[in-house]
Amino acid sequence: MNASARAGVPIVGVYGSARLPETDEHYQYAVAVGRALAGEGFIVATGGYAGVMEAVSKGARDVGGEVIGYTVTSWDGLPANRYVTEKLDSKDLFERLRKFSEVDLLIALDGGLGTLAEVVVSWNLLQVGSDARPLLMVGEQWQALHDYVRKTLIVGEADLDVVRILPEGSSAELVAATACELVGQRLGLGGPWESLPRPTGDASSPASR
Repeated sequence: MNASARAGVPIVGVYGSARLPETDEHYQYAVAVGRALAGEGFIVATGGYAGVMEAVSKGARDVGGEVIGYTVTSWDGLPANRYVTEKLDSKDLFERLRKFSEVDLLIALDGGLGTLAEVVVSWNLLQVGSDARPLLMVGEQWQALHDYVRKTLIVGEADLDVVRILPEGSSAELVAATACELVGQRLGLGGPWESLPRPTGDASSPASR
């Protein structure tokens, strides 16, 4: 049983690069996304390390949200970021991917090869599994990937339609609202998922990137 089932609160996992500094606009955008997701009442899960993962974790903690970090014990010398409230170690990358596959929704923000691998695995699970978690991809790089898959790989429309893409410049609030919609669909609620009471904070977030 995953943590969301135990707590009765959906977990939203966020994929993203470990290489972005705090000064990068994509880092600041990820902070806003984490803040918006936790503001809706979700538990937020990331890979637990630096960059986008840290930024999302920071945003969630800014409004009192819970943050799970799916770290990997075989990656020696990599501590979890300071915003993680619960660290769940995996022995290797494959076990970590399995943990991510058990959350209620997956969101891909800015990333590199590691994020790409996570996205492709999650997308493939949606192709073959009726209980696979929804995947929301945000930004032009994921639209480009979607276009590439459409044009060059052996896929059908059904394979392309299992993922949701939000365009570059989408506000953090739109990402969170779409997350509520997709989680509501997954749980069969007949509408967006809602949580009351929700975490609150006094920090403002940028509306978009």
